Amino acid sequence: MTLASQVKQYLTKGALTKAHPLLVSWLQQEPHNPQAWCFLAELNLLAGDKSKALKIISKALSLAPSLPITLQLAKTALLAGDHQQCENTLKGLTLDTAHPLSASAIELDLAANLWLRLNQPYRALSLFEQAHSLDELNTNISLNYAICLKMAGKIPEAERLFESMIKQQPSHELAHLSLAELKADKSSAIPVLLEKALEQKPQSQYLNHAKALYIEAQKDYKAAWHNFELSKQKPAKSVQFDANAHQQFCLNRIQSSISEKLDAFITNTSKTGNQGISPIFIVGMPRSGTSLLEQLLATQPQLKGLGELSFLPQLLNIKTGFYKQIESTLSDTPELLLKQYSQLLNQDNTQTDLRQNNIRGIDKQPFNLYFVDVILKLFPNAKIIWLVRNRFDTCVGNFRQAYQVNSPFHHYSFDWQHINAFYDNFIKLGTHWQQVFSESFKRIDYENLVSEPHSQLSELFKFLNIEAKGDPLKFHKQNYFSATASKLQLRQPLNTRSIKKFKGIYPIN
Repeated sequence: MTLASQVKQYLTKGALTKAHPLLVSWLQQEPHNPQAWCFLAELNLLAGDKSKALKIISKALSLAPSLPITLQLAKTALLAGDHQQCENTLKGLTLDTAHPLSASAIELDLAANLWLRLNQPYRALSLFEQAHSLDELNTNISLNYAICLKMAGKIPEAERLFESMIKQQPSHELAHLSLAELKADKSSAIPVLLEKALEQKPQSQYLNHAKALYIEAQKDYKAAWHNFELSKQKPAKSVQFDANAHQQFCLNRIQSSISEKLDAFITNTSKTGNQGISPIFIVGMPRSGTSLLEQLLATQPQLKGLGELSFLPQLLNIKTGFYKQIESTLSDTPELLLKQYSQLLNQDNTQTDLRQNNIRGIDKQPFNLYFVDVILKLFPNAKIIWLVRNRFDTCVGNFRQAYQVNSPFHHYSFDWQHINAFYDNFIKLGTHWQQVFSESFKRIDYENLVSEPHSQLSELFKFLNIEAKGDPLKFHKQNYFSATASKLQLRQPLNTRSIKKFKGIYPIN
């Protein structure tokens, strides 16, 4: 086995203490070997030292400029929280429709994923299409392309690709789930290939969830709920959500346990530009209507929907189990936090300065509810809208959603009791912010929004200091790219069908 193979094997297994001395020895022998420096950057990423990893991969690129290392630099910059460097690095590449063969399928797929993370979905879609055309048999590339098609509202194309993937790989879990999300309501029976896949993987989260969607469409709600429960059992054991720790975390936030640290954080932060920035944040529990509200607001020419940005949680170093800490962890680089987040809110996909054109960005990351005080101290002119939906509808909506186990935020969603406790915590926290920041923080009830949209939106526009133009209720006609669970609903006219949709049909209280 070569030294490079051995190092790669250790890194794949996460055996960093074994990989490190080999890399040190390798670099002592070959100090100008770019591959060794790339591995060292990867090691530092795995160890959590993102800034050091960024410096190391930059050195590797200086030693051997190449497309693979440039893409690794862009990826490292993204993970390090420097979205601007990631974007600038990607812009320097010639990965476009005029040069589809200038990169491999895997490289195009990586570039597409990075553009998607940068909230530039249509650049991503073009690259995913190129990657798929180069390697149609690569199921990972096909999956990424199909999911991107689904986000873009190209539903028939996405369905065909998911079906093709399942024929190629009958037990592909995510393909089955994604297809069920699109076709369950149009199917009269559970697909045979899904049943066969479940025979091989009876504990699969995604396969059981897919089956639950098909059964639910047939209105056998007792059996559907049983399969939703089966889909949650295995991930619930692995995530080990601590409901008591989360409750205490929210109480600590209410009690302003980090106020002194936060004040010091703000004092040491440059305020250049943040007084003039007036971003809008939509917060609340997932499945409470945040995506709908974002699109209603984004019909206005003064506002631009930016989707669920993970930038603030990323720079606040939010990781799995973060709520188990006594205090919320603030970034060690407040200058970067303010600078990069401001840049992200003020740039759209064509690099037009939103601030220059008096356009305000909308960040609908629901879990920003945790950090309302941080947001308002960084951006005093920000407005925050808190969406609240009926407990039962919200909790069922979360139980019916197949969240990923590696999400730092969704660990509550694999247990019905945890979901209900989480709902209570969010109500208490939101009520606290409403009392403390009444001029900048406003509660909107989902049921009122969909039942009385004109009066509710009029009130909201007044809160946002916006003079409404056009008809916001035509939001569903916009060509909106959605990465959320509401991607299909957002293409339908406003309706009240989701109010008490599951009340009385599921065997739960």
